[in-house]
Formats: sequence, structure tokens, C-alpha cells
Amino acid sequence: MSKRHVLDDASLRTGLGVLAEHGARNGRLGPAAQIRGRGERRRRNARLAAAATAGLVAVGILGGAAVLVQQRPTGGQDLPVGAPPSWPAVSPSVTGGPAPAVTPKVDPSAVPGDGIPASREAVWLQATLTAGYPLLTRLPDSVVGTTTEQDAGGGALFALVPIRPGAEEYLLKTGVLGPAGEPECVTLDGDRVVIAACDVGRQQQIVTLRGNGPPFKVLVGGRALSVTQAEVRAVAPGSGTPLTFIVRGTAQDPFG
Repeated sequence: MSKRHVLDDASLRTGLGVLAEHGARNGRLGPAAQIRGRGERRRRNARLAAAATAGLVAVGILGGAAVLVQQRPTGGQDLPVGAPPSWPAVSPSVTGGPAPAVTPKVDPSAVPGDGIPASREAVWLQATLTAGYPLLTRLPDSVVGTTTEQDAGGGALFALVPIRPGAEEYLLKTGVLGPAGEPECVTLDGDRVVIAACDVGRQQQIVTLRGNGPPFKVLVGGRALSVTQAEVRAVAPGSGTPLTFIVRGTAQDPFG
């Protein structure tokens, strides 16, 4: 063996020994171990970053809620969910409201003076302060309802007759004769206002007038008449619809 070959083997062994000692001292990992170590570090770092991000989001949400609570309107009204602090308060919707004004109807045929008709006068009872100015009328089923001036017939004629001379209590009779050949009277049937045979002894037929009219509030059996374009009904004495007596001729009454 040549001297050069011996030196080369010795140098190789020496170099390998140095490398082994250096690797042992520095604790370096092989390629596979290095890859696994880097993957584990990346996963650990990713978990830490996700946890930190979630914490920041939670803090932001709680902070925003605190700002909304602090900036709640002074009227005690909650802001809509997700609305910015400057979101305007929503006003409640307004329903109903005052009824439109009605021009009082002035009829040259209205009873003059105190506005109370004579017992022989046939009159309309007209709601001159109500929209449409409805008239009382007898309906085919003997219920008292309403009609218009254009459609008014004999059923809209009435006569206000004192129960005795000079009395301020009356019967409100029909202005035309009924099926029995004599006038009939307005009376109460619960809350309904109907036409029946006259009987001065029945309290449900006694009529009184309230107010310094005309117009007057007409009470039948102690209940006021409420008149609309749709119906007539009996209501509490403090309510009711003002009515004006309009002269339309002479009432039919074989006993008058």
C-alpha cells in the first residue's frame, strides 16, 4: 500500500469523526425529523393565532354593545339590532284621528223659533251636523234606519206629539198611517230603535229633547239616538246625535 493511500484513509476517518462529533454536539436532526418538527411548530402557531383572533372579535363585540347601551336614546327606546348609534328613533304609527269637519246644514224649512214642531206637522228628523245629513226613516222590517233626502219617502215622515197638552214629554209618531189605519210610534227594543203600536203607558216610547236647539238630542225611553249614514241605535243619554226638525207638510192622524 502506498503512503498516499494510507494518508487518504486516515484523513477520511478523521473527517468523519469530526462530523459525527459536531453533529452530536449541535443536536441536529435528520431531514425527516426536521420536517416533522417544522409541521408541529406551524400547527401550534396556527392554533395560537386562531385563539388570539377569536379573543379580539369577542372583545370588539362586547365593546360595540357597550357603546350602543351608553348611547341609548333618552326616551327609553331601544335602538334596532345592529343599527349604528345615530339610527333615528322610529315614531309609532298614528291611527284614526279627528273626524273631518262637517259644514252644518241650514234648511229654510227647519222649524223656526224654538225648533220644536207643532203636533200636526209632518217633519223629517235630520242629522244636520253629520256627514251625509242622514234622515230617520222606517225600514220595511219596522226598524228605524236612515235614508237620504233624495230617497226619502213616507217612511221618513214623523210627528212629535206631547203626551198631554203643554208637556215636555212626547210620542214620536209616524207621519203616515200604519197597517192598522192609525199612526204608530218609535220605541226601543234593547239597543234597537223600532216602530210599534203607540202606547203612552210604555216608558220605552217616551221622548224627551235635550239641548238649547235646534238641533236637539232626541231621547227615546231615556236613551239617546245615535245616527250615522249606516244606522240608528240607542246609546247612553250623554251621547247621541243632534237632530233638526224639518217641516214637510201635515201628518196623517185620524184622531188629531
